[in-house]
Amino acid sequence: MSPLPVSPAPLGRRLAAAIYDGLLLLALWMVALLVDVVLRDLLGLSREWHALRAYVFLIGLVFFGWFWTHGGQTLGMRAWRLRLRTSTDRDIGWLAALGRYAAMIVCWGVVLAPAFLRLPRLAQWPSAPMVSVCALALVAVTLLAWYLDGRRRMPQDWISGSEMVLLPKP
Repeated sequence: MSPLPVSPAPLGRRLAAAIYDGLLLLALWMVALLVDVVLRDLLGLSREWHALRAYVFLIGLVFFGWFWTHGGQTLGMRAWRLRLRTSTDRDIGWLAALGRYAAMIVCWGVVLAPAFLRLPRLAQWPSAPMVSVCALALVAVTLLAWYLDGRRRMPQDWISGSEMVLLPKP
């Protein structure tokens, strides 16, 4: 039986799935931080910010990595009929998931940088306007590259050797 025809995922659906999954990830991070605070207070341990950052990163990696390596769909991707796959229609592996997740974090950091740099404390930074302009230019170049790519891949797709496709209606 041949696989069903699929097309590259539209940008709007990708963003909708990302917002959905971002809210789920935020909830997971909140629970993880609550567990961290309670355990540290109970055991009388000091705050170790580097360890906390690694812990939060690993929570996200396990969340996304599990879904990407087991069916290629997070909950948000299922809701919007998207699937992550390799060019040979297989699920990505854990190493590719790590690269994809790290690239995704960097990409969202670049996208959100201009908004964060408008916060009063960060807006006082002398390089804030230049960083915002550079971030916006990088976003524009990335969107142009996405548009020109026949498979509509983003940087995290290129790094993980994957593509996001729109599944047909059932």
